[in-house]
Amino acid sequence: MIPGRRSSGPMAAAGPETPARRMPWWAPLVACVVWLGLWWLTPGLLTDGVGSLFADDMATQVLIETVLALAVVVVIVLLHRRYNRVLFARSWSVWLYAVPVVLAITLPFHYELVLPVFLYMVWMTVSVFWQDYLTFGLLQSYLGERLPTWAAIVVSAVMFWLGHALLLPDSFAPVHWLPSLAILALGLVLASLRAWLKSLHLILALHLSFYFAFA
Repeated sequence: MIPGRRSSGPMAAAGPETPARRMPWWAPLVACVVWLGLWWLTPGLLTDGVGSLFADDMATQVLIETVLALAVVVVIVLLHRRYNRVLFARSWSVWLYAVPVVLAITLPFHYELVLPVFLYMVWMTVSVFWQDYLTFGLLQSYLGERLPTWAAIVVSAVMFWLGHALLLPDSFAPVHWLPSLAILALGLVLASLRAWLKSLHLILALHLSFYFAFA
């Protein structure tokens, strides 16, 4: 919208990435800083995360962090209904959730991890939604209100990589060049899918299917 001129259509018709009023130049930086702070609450991400303040048992720690992340993300979702109309719009990709559902049913037959299988499923479901909604949902939407689409994709992917590299340096720091590049490439793929499809359905289904298939 050009300053000083009235819009010819209703303001409510503007989508998250074509807002009625452009964000200030510093808004993307603030969005990235806030995202990084929230990323620290990703359940099960750190061995000394929030859960370790209340329990020594790993399963209890993961449960505490999962419940906390779920409570926080519910509040965040309720505060961003304008974005949600695009991120969770009905489309053909909704049917893709059938894949992780089927994989969840078969998971107990090949599950080999330490945590109880039901706790793992709840943890992964919350964690995947948390990661994808915050990164490729909200952060990318915020960035898209100030930056061109390609830049929003790149910055979202770099932040996704940075969150892993900073908080999981033993696995994703630049010195571990192969997994580090892999997580950056994954971020670019997911951010590109988000820009192409607009919704998060495909991203969530693919991400969750991976954890259910290879546990």
